[in-house]
Amino acid sequence: MRQKARSFLHLLLGALLGLLGFSSCGFDAPVMYGEPHADFKAGGKVTDPSGKGIEGIRVAIQRHRHYANSPGVIYDQNDWYEHDTVYTDAAGRYEKVTHVFSRPDDVTVVFEDIDGEEHGGQFESQTVLPEITQTKKGDKGWYSGEFTVNADVTLKKQ
Repeated sequence: MRQKARSFLHLLLGALLGLLGFSSCGFDAPVMYGEPHADFKAGGKVTDPSGKGIEGIRVAIQRHRHYANSPGVIYDQNDWYEHDTVYTDAAGRYEKVTHVFSRPDDVTVVFEDIDGEEHGGQFESQTVLPEITQTKKGDKGWYSGEFTVNADVTLKKQ
């Protein structure tokens, strides 16, 4: 009799623990690993005053994200991310496609002629702040979508 009672008690406790364990898990929320991310594209064309593309112009694309500073923080959380540097091709076109952690709040694109008199002469540097457009929607998870900037410029000769 004692053996049957013990077996029944084990069965009852096992069923009770099983029910309690499964009822505490929420299956309606997805399990997400990783961190927020987005796709980022920057591109455009660099021309001289006559409309001809300039080859070899260094294009530094600076993404910036603004964070609210916390009380007691002794460093600036609003620094620029690292620069993405590309160079224009023979037609004066450039493009950079990358993955970023989140949507940039603003972007600065700096154009510099670093090859001197090659490729049509020495040109002045120029900085532009292009508009960011969302070209692809994100999902309901970590993916924020795709963001694009287009910066076409005409550089003047020095």
